[in-house]
Amino acid sequence: MALRDNISGREYQKFADTVDGAAVRTTTVANTASQTSTESGRTTVSTAETILIQKQTLNGRKGSWFVYNSGNVAIDVSMYSAYISGAANFATATGSTEWDKVGSTQNIAAGNTKHIPFNNVYRYVALAASTSAGTATGTTAELFAL
Repeated sequence: MALRDNISGREYQKFADTVDGAAVRTTTVANTASQTSTESGRTTVSTAETILIQKQTLNGRKGSWFVYNSGNVAIDVSMYSAYISGAANFATATGSTEWDKVGSTQNIAAGNTKHIPFNNVYRYVALAASTSAGTATGTTAELFAL
């Protein structure tokens, strides 16, 4: 489809015919050089804090956590951040001065998925979870940051 068919203004391929009429054709290209994406794999979460995603370098990128609790008990998810250059990996219950809890604990009911966005600037982040009783098997978490 063309708006003009002359030497001064050919606009072929800019528009596409659809059942609803003409639409502007667009292209989306992922910028993989500036994104961080990682997945936890299937993890069993118990009453002891379990690391879902270990230290990830963001260097100021904003992003989102996506957590799926496929277990039969609710889980409590906490985000941690560190600013110090070369911070050690996050370790639960060590009292590390390098890592701080960010925001409030998010509760995810059994069988549910939760999207947890963050807009603050962090150097490193980690995600951990625990249950109040029992175990949640098959929990998965993903981090995507741009």
